[in-house]
Amino acid sequence: MSALSGKTAPGRTPEFTSAHVLIALHIIRKKSPGRKQLSAALCLGEGTVRNLLRRLAEEDLVSSTRRGVSLTAEGESLVKELTQRIRGRPVPRSHLTVGEYNHAVLVKGGASKVRLGVEQRDHALISGASGATTLIVEGGGFKVPALPDALEEPLVESMMELGPEDGDAVVIGTADHVFFAELGAYAAGLELLS
Repeated sequence: MSALSGKTAPGRTPEFTSAHVLIALHIIRKKSPGRKQLSAALCLGEGTVRNLLRRLAEEDLVSSTRRGVSLTAEGESLVKELTQRIRGRPVPRSHLTVGEYNHAVLVKGGASKVRLGVEQRDHALISGASGATTLIVEGGGFKVPALPDALEEPLVESMMELGPEDGDAVVIGTADHVFFAELGAYAAGLELLS
């Protein structure tokens, strides 16, 4: 992911991140959007999305037609592989979150890389989220590092749909805009994969 969002030559760093790339691949898989639709969905300018799509096309992950952008067989394979390691969904607001919108991202095997969750929160904040809460899966349940609080039932039920197992981590990105909650959660989750 970072190779797709990093510099390829001297000059400006791309205005999109690895989290943008991951979310873009999911959107393309579901909707085969046009560039304008993708631009609106990613909260990025059309020129930036054009560069993102060019990078994906150079790696043979997407193909573009007048009808929109779709995944190639290689792109579909990459998304399936990534979904085995990192996947997310919206979750309800709780006492652990500060924003109106919340998005949980499950990172398979990520618990061993979690210390206090501050690192994940920082990645979420840099991406535009209002905050992030990191949980580890232990003993079949969710635990917030350094906090004894029990989790609220609607939140637990929602996160269980991600299929957590002991040793996994869940990052909940939170923001006052639905996209930035998702972007923050994926940015923090990708940090655990690196």
